[in-house]
Amino acid sequence: MALVTIELDLPPGVEFCGYERHEDGHGIEVKWPLAERCRCARCGLEQPSFLVYQPPFHRCSHCNYRQDYIPPFKRKDVKYTYRFEEYVLRMLIGSNEEEVARRLGISAETVIRIVEQQLQQDKQIDPTRVVKHIGLDELSLKKRHRLYATLMTDLTNPDRPEILAVARGKHRVAAEKCLDRLTPAQRVQVETHRVDLGPAYPAACAARLKNSRAVTDRFHVAKKFNETVDDLRKKNHAGVQGETHEGGTEGVSLVDVGVSPPPGRRLGKLFRVLPKLRELDRIRVRFQEIFDTAPERATAARWLRELRKETERSGLDFSRFWATYDTWKTPILNYFDDHYTSAAVEGLNNKARVIIKRAYGLKSVDSLWKRLILDINRARQGLGRTIEQIRSLVNGLRAIFCRLCT
Repeated sequence: MALVTIELDLPPGVEFCGYERHEDGHGIEVKWPLAERCRCARCGLEQPSFLVYQPPFHRCSHCNYRQDYIPPFKRKDVKYTYRFEEYVLRMLIGSNEEEVARRLGISAETVIRIVEQQLQQDKQIDPTRVVKHIGLDELSLKKRHRLYATLMTDLTNPDRPEILAVARGKHRVAAEKCLDRLTPAQRVQVETHRVDLGPAYPAACAARLKNSRAVTDRFHVAKKFNETVDDLRKKNHAGVQGETHEGGTEGVSLVDVGVSPPPGRRLGKLFRVLPKLRELDRIRVRFQEIFDTAPERATAARWLRELRKETERSGLDFSRFWATYDTWKTPILNYFDDHYTSAAVEGLNNKARVIIKRAYGLKSVDSLWKRLILDINRARQGLGRTIEQIRSLVNGLRAIFCRLCT
């Protein structure tokens, strides 16, 4: 057997990995480190660097079938790597497909295909994930509430709430679809679910979450109470709404009664002329104090019973609110156990509304789901420039302007 000696003059940093003889040729495998970032020789801007890889192939000598060898760092039938896909996904946070495609010099269809491939795993909830607290709420995707979507939020970590599932509609079936995304073991671990005063979500949670307690957010309870207060104000004193009262209220609008009395004389005169408004405002303030200061549910229940008797003695008709309270008494009082609220749920809903407005409307729940994953769940992965990167950018811009000025 003849031995062939090949001398390799490899530059520093290039490592020899293997050798293979192919007919009259020699195949040599080498590797070298790929820089994390690449600096442009013209403008000096530093950007992430990516390798476009063309996989080798083998052609069968018997049937002439061509078979590609797919490396572990890329997908089949594409030239870009997983690292490039992750970079595209980070650039999409706060942006859109057309803008990212323009900045990277690729087609918008390629960006859409990358998003579809990367977000497949996010559509499935990790079975090992521990979910102890969830929130359910609805969101309107179109004007005049023609298209609703139900959002299920993971509230286990109050500092980082995340969207778990989205389903079309705001009925019980939509809530059950969201809850079914959790495994049976995960549903058993759920301790609380935070919902509004609608009948659909509590019914779905009662059927799916056997060990969970329903918590009605204090915001929704206060909203119902203030609606009753506002109706009583308009009913008893509709004649002076926005006008000057004959008794000398000096043009004070009754809208001001919806806030705590400021240290002014106009509101004091209004209360002296219309004493029912003073009693109405006192009851409203007392209701807010109960939710702010009650230490636990037994004390809150006792204070609410006392407030109910006060409203009956005052002659003001709060029967509509107290009927709602009797229907939702247990979820309302559950709030006072640990003072859980739906503030995170409402905050995420506001972010979702901003996303919809920024996109000039979304036509499908699937589009909303993709944007929620990118702009909420993966918001921390957004591209942010470090001080060193900003300095590099400034130096590049300075080099361009200096060349143009001279």
